[in-house]
Amino acid sequence: MNNKFRAAHNLSALTPDGKVNKAMDLVAKIKASTFINVTKLPLNIADVETAIKNLDTAIASATSGGAGAVSHMHEMERVLVSVFNLLKAYIVLEANNMSDPKSAIESTGLSAVSGGGTTAVSELSLSALGNGIIGLSVPRGKGEAAFVYQYSVDAGTTWLMLELSKLAYVELKGQTPGNTLTFRYAPIGKVAGAFSQPKSIMVI
Repeated sequence: MNNKFRAAHNLSALTPDGKVNKAMDLVAKIKASTFINVTKLPLNIADVETAIKNLDTAIASATSGGAGAVSHMHEMERVLVSVFNLLKAYIVLEANNMSDPKSAIESTGLSAVSGGGTTAVSELSLSALGNGIIGLSVPRGKGEAAFVYQYSVDAGTTWLMLELSKLAYVELKGQTPGNTLTFRYAPIGKVAGAFSQPKSIMVI
C-alpha cells in the first residue's frame, strides 16, 4: 500500500499581504494541475478567489482605517486560511487515492508531507434522530481546530459537502425517512487529517 501523504499550504505564518500573494499562487497552480479536477472541489474556484479579494480589500481598508478595519482584516485572514484548509483536505484525500500522491499534492502548490501511516480515523458516531435528522458526533484530538463533514446518497460513490465546522457535533436535516446515507469526516489542524472510514445509517 502506498504511503499516505498530508499537505501544508503554509499560509498561517504569512503577513496579510503574503497570504494574498500565496493564495493567488495556489489558485493558479490548482487550476493548472493535471491531477485535480477543479469542478469537483468542495468550493467553487470563483468563491475562493472572492475570499482572496475580500482579504485584499480589507488590507487596503485597514491601512487607513481604525481598529474596526484592522479587526475585519484579521477576520478575513481567518476566513482565507479556513478556505484553504478545506481545499487542502480535499486535495489530500484525492491525491492519496492516486499512484503518485506526492506529485499530485505538489502540483497544486501545496507542500507534501509524509503521513507516516495508512490508517484513517474512524471514530464517527451517527444517530437517527427522527423527522429526517441525522446527528454526527466525532472526537476532538489535540490540535484539531475544525472538521470537514461529507455525506453520500449512493453508498460512497460520490460525496457531498455537509459542513466545514469548528463543532464536533453537527446535524444534517431535511432528509427522507427510509433513505440510507453514508458519512465521513476529516479533522483539520496545522495539517489536514485523513478522512474517516465511512459509516451508513437509515433516516427515520
